[in-house]
Amino acid sequence: MQRFKGGTQQTEPQHDPLRLATAAVLLEIAYADGEFSPAEDGDVVGYLQRAFALSEGDARQLLQQADDLRNHTIDHFALTNFIRKNSTLDERKEIVKTMWRIVYADRKLNDYENYLVRKLADLLGLEHHVMIEAKVSVLRELGLNA
Repeated sequence: MQRFKGGTQQTEPQHDPLRLATAAVLLEIAYADGEFSPAEDGDVVGYLQRAFALSEGDARQLLQQADDLRNHTIDHFALTNFIRKNSTLDERKEIVKTMWRIVYADRKLNDYENYLVRKLADLLGLEHHVMIEAKVSVLRELGLNA
């Protein structure tokens, strides 16, 4: 947990821990099917830019730091618990909608992607019906059957 709060020395500027935790969770979803596609990259970068008022360059730098964190260790509970305690319900709903956009970027959903979004949504403190509403909203947005 200390690692993503900025407890280690690094030469790159550190991003806010909430931003870093959010980016790491979204990357975990993006890699759930074994591939981080350009469409998924666009969804993640776009969300980070909108949610945190970042330039594309800053969003990409944040993603790089989140990927470094993800490659060293990923603790879903620690990351989601931090996000849960430091963001609003509406912000957490948007994170889950972004997760659904990422997994549906290739227009298909595999079992592990479905499991991981459900698990992370639960860890973010969203009730099941709220997570389903987010999924249906994204499916409609993408023109897929709900």
